[in-house]
Amino acid sequence: MQNPNLRILTYDLGKNCFVFVSNKETVKLIIAVASLKHKADLLAGKKMIIRVENLVKHYGKVKAVDGVSFSVEVGEIFGLLGPNGAGKTTLMEILCGLRRFDGGRVTVNDLDIVKDAYKVRATIGFCPQETLLYDLLSVRENLAFSAALYSLDGKKFKERVEFSTKVLGVGEFLNRRAQQLSGGMRRRANLAASIIHDPPIVILDEPTVGFDPTIKREFWELIKNLKSSGKTVLLSTHDMYEADTICDRVAIMEKGKVAALDKPRVLKETIGGEPAIHVRVKNSQTKKAIATLKEYNATLLGDEVQITAKNPLGIMTDVSNKLASQGILPEKIEVVEPTLEDVFMKLSGRKLTEETI
Repeated sequence: MQNPNLRILTYDLGKNCFVFVSNKETVKLIIAVASLKHKADLLAGKKMIIRVENLVKHYGKVKAVDGVSFSVEVGEIFGLLGPNGAGKTTLMEILCGLRRFDGGRVTVNDLDIVKDAYKVRATIGFCPQETLLYDLLSVRENLAFSAALYSLDGKKFKERVEFSTKVLGVGEFLNRRAQQLSGGMRRRANLAASIIHDPPIVILDEPTVGFDPTIKREFWELIKNLKSSGKTVLLSTHDMYEADTICDRVAIMEKGKVAALDKPRVLKETIGGEPAIHVRVKNSQTKKAIATLKEYNATLLGDEVQITAKNPLGIMTDVSNKLASQGILPEKIEVVEPTLEDVFMKLSGRKLTEETI
């Protein structure tokens, strides 16, 4: 008998992806789907550097991480997207070996995160939200301190400083004290210190939180540079635009579960809904505009008339002509594509920016 609570949204072996909404009754099925996906990865010749299988973490009676399964491919930027309290930071701390978990299995570079904890930590560079720099030391001295923790010799340290200068842009303030740096500079220096030991995996917890749009875009370029240099990047964010812009694949998290996982484009196409034409007219003409566009099933969304269509550009001219024939001159008319915000709303029934109570 089919489970009425189960909704398989999409699974495509050709695209090597799956999307699902999980609950208590579907844990076994999720594991089976994850196993099928892993087999598909092997057939496709893909190397998975991180594998998470049915991971569970409790805080008392609260499940912060509830049956999470996913894998991260070598060389990709993988995003965990979700609101505060979705379980992203807890999950990242588990992956870094900073927090114990109650069930499931995690492997990093084919190493078990529990049995081979020391080796796993050496393969990861974790950059938390808080900067861990010593204010009275220069950036170079902070990097030297971090290098000493990993027993880097002088030659290797010099190479890593050159890497940080070239890829992360810390060269301009290497000799400046940490307390004299701007927020963006501190975050770059903190990232450089986190990966001074040249790990293959870089984990970033909310890397651009609190940044203005210009600094955000600069940091996105740094993350892309890390990928170009051969690193695998796993990041958490609640910024849907950030996830859409820089991530190769995104796992949308809600209440400790993975609600959907795929490329941002595929998530928007399969779950986000159809694109739409948005038309803004004078308030006095709104009802008339909806009546004029009745054949397109026009509806009112806020203060704009909305028409959903598979090919909105194909009917844009007709829409404009029909409005003009009735003496309605739009103040704005544009095509709006579905976003990851739309995907999250379809899955959870609320906006990504709304807090869980």
